[in-house]
Amino acid sequence: MLAYVFSHRPASGVQVADYEDSLRRFHEALARAAPNGFVTSATFRIGGAYSDWYLLGSSAALDDLNAAAVSGERAPIHDAAARMAAGGEGKLLSLAAGEKDSMAAGFEVRLAKPTGMTYVDLYSRLEAWNRLPGVSLWRRMMVLGPPPEFCLITPSEVELPAEMRSEVFRREPI
Repeated sequence: MLAYVFSHRPASGVQVADYEDSLRRFHEALARAAPNGFVTSATFRIGGAYSDWYLLGSSAALDDLNAAAVSGERAPIHDAAARMAAGGEGKLLSLAAGEKDSMAAGFEVRLAKPTGMTYVDLYSRLEAWNRLPGVSLWRRMMVLGPPPEFCLITPSEVELPAEMRSEVFRREPI
């Protein structure tokens, strides 16, 4: 399971309600004509910014998602949302552990693997959280996108060891 995550914010002067409405319309249109390999998508409000999560069955689905997002009935809806956005960056994440359904409200805990720690040790240290209901650990693929490398999705706020330099963000579906 992969997640393409696109983070963005409304441009100056854009009404938040209009921005969120355009994002909802886009995700609804995408779901009506789901491209191959597409599982689901949603937008989350994280502070004053937004993250669109697109769950995909494989990396091959990226091509179909990319084409579908800007074609057919979705083209004018996508373009309207894009005109209201300022900035944006995307990254590709792979499900490393836990449940694959990451479309619930809760928290994003962004974290880095401590220097010198192996991935096996990191996964072992995070296992107590990864076994909890509604929790998933996502790892950035091939350094595609900005750091940090990991994102833990959890229904409740958690505190990780300080060496993981984690940042906790409340996420709310729009």
